Amino acid sequence: MTAFTGRGTQIAEGGGVVAMKRFVLLITLAVLLLTGMAVAAQQGYTVTGKLGATDQEAQEGYFAIDNQTMIVVKPGSDLHTYLRARVGQRVRVTIETDSSSN
Repeated sequence: MTAFTGRGTQIAEGGGVVAMKRFVLLITLAVLLLTGMAVAAQQGYTVTGKLGATDQEAQEGYFAIDNQTMIVVKPGSDLHTYLRARVGQRVRVTIETDSSSN
């Protein structure tokens, strides 16, 4: 038996069809989200913010970006020298895989 609302729209008995459509939509959205995350993971990770470190932390290679992300670099390396020169400034650090390595 099919029922109609006062506006002429049909009401299906037992919400099985509606529930199945919602489930398929949910699964589709989850797959799209996971695919997007996989693509983003392959492209790298970028952090932007103010670079902070005390003198001792900078000497030892410890740097913080906006007090949320800690970066540890090898003291004496080119990256270490670059980061030490930019303590207190806004920076953007991108970490990505090296496409030439296996």
